[in-house]
Amino acid sequence: MNQDMKIDIVYLWVDDTDKNWRAEKDKWLEIIRGAKPVYSDAATTARWRDNGEFLYSLRSVEKFAPWVNHIYIITGFNQVPRWLNTKHPKITIIPHEQIIPADALPTFNSNAIEMCIPNIPGLSEHFLLMNDDMFFNRPLSPSYFYDDMGRARIMYSNHSNISKNIEQWLSRVNEYTQTLILSAKIINAIFGQDVYKYRPSHGIDPYIKSSWIECRNHPMITGLIDKQIRNKFRTNNELQRWLFNLYDLVTGRAVFVHSRAKKHSRHKILNTIYNTIHAGTIRNSPVVCTDTNTARGALLGAPVFCINDSDANDETILHNNAEFMNERFPEKSSFEK
Repeated sequence: MNQDMKIDIVYLWVDDTDKNWRAEKDKWLEIIRGAKPVYSDAATTARWRDNGEFLYSLRSVEKFAPWVNHIYIITGFNQVPRWLNTKHPKITIIPHEQIIPADALPTFNSNAIEMCIPNIPGLSEHFLLMNDDMFFNRPLSPSYFYDDMGRARIMYSNHSNISKNIEQWLSRVNEYTQTLILSAKIINAIFGQDVYKYRPSHGIDPYIKSSWIECRNHPMITGLIDKQIRNKFRTNNELQRWLFNLYDLVTGRAVFVHSRAKKHSRHKILNTIYNTIHAGTIRNSPVVCTDTNTARGALLGAPVFCINDSDANDETILHNNAEFMNERFPEKSSFEK
């Protein structure tokens, strides 16, 4: 790929311990409750809980992806991580007010915030979108994310139990999957291509800014996104950023790469058989877990991984996860004070 290509990173971050943020979140949740379908976990503790992952995520960037051009951190309510070196030349804080329409604020909806990412001043044509609980886990080159033609390399898995009756399918899956199906439904309506089988892997995702803007401004899409941006919390009737990956696929701007995460269940013999058969694919596939203790074997070999929080995570799991991050990324980065 073009060695001169600039690749930025975009993060979304929130401090859930901020009293002002909590008061506004609770106020708006009460205002809209019952007025529209809200994600069953749209306002749970785990959705915003800060377990210190962001510090270690940035350490992983500096350690394993030093080629990253710039890092943009989208925050609201004047929040900034207290440990962050905001004077670092690679770091820019992006307040919600800078990229999101005023009449859509305040917002507690990551789907809505993500739709406004191309409004970031100076954002490069090629950028990676990361959650603050995602990590580079070994030295990776830009070619892991973009091919020689600058096309995005998208990691995907397959939906299970796909139904030809889309409405029936929507009625029996969780809210997150509903947003994926709705996104595929729009692409199908525009291009006449069946892209329902694809499901995004939970990893660090590459995007192309001009393509994102082109998709966002499509006559069949722009009105839906304008409305969605004004949802204070996630709903099950929204388009997901997966829409832009699918748009890139059908317009020839992305290459889809099948992803298989390493199995790490209690069935050790079955795990070994599966992992041996699919070793080639597994090597370059992201891993997602909620408990690093049970997933340690899979995590150590992954190119990137995500420690996904859950309301079921007790203090023991949170402690174990914190220990794992500190063990994996003990060296302080230049992004810290």
